[in-house]
Amino acid sequence: MNQAELDLFNDKLDAHAKEVERFHGEVANVTRQIANCDKLVRLANAGLSQIDGKIAEAVRISSAAQHVANEAGAQASAAATAATQAAVTGMLSQLQQATEAARKTSLSLNILQFKTGGWIAVYTVLVLLCCLATGVLTSWALSGKALTPEQAHYVELGKAHEALLANASDKELKQITAIRNRPPKKDQDK
Repeated sequence: MNQAELDLFNDKLDAHAKEVERFHGEVANVTRQIANCDKLVRLANAGLSQIDGKIAEAVRISSAAQHVANEAGAQASAAATAATQAAVTGMLSQLQQATEAARKTSLSLNILQFKTGGWIAVYTVLVLLCCLATGVLTSWALSGKALTPEQAHYVELGKAHEALLANASDKELKQITAIRNRPPKKDQDK
């Protein structure tokens, strides 16, 4: 082998080494993106538990308001025979306030659920688009290239995550969105 052939061989070897290094960088990027998807699912689960707590609180408030309404009705009935018109007016005022508080709480909860569902849907679509774009870019970058077993494993893992998100029901997507929209635990402690 003469010097020109040896130089050509070394140039090809250097070019191949650079291509392998670039490919490893792209695989590391895909791995980070998959880890981010996992982190989003964990955040979604944390958010769901917060929403469950808010729903339980709303049910408790509604139950208390119903109890207050029932009690106020019984007291108003008893007071009508034993007390003056001013006492009856006071009881009716309390009943109206309790009913208004329950109505406002219910309305507020419905608006919150609608907004949360909308943001969850938007965020889920964005995450799916990002995952899909990552897959397309990776497929394009790796087209015609041989994959190592480790790289093939990461590609299959990414496809599995994408399939899980693509096959999620509307209820699951709403739950994921609700989890993602929950405030961090530090905000809850305040």
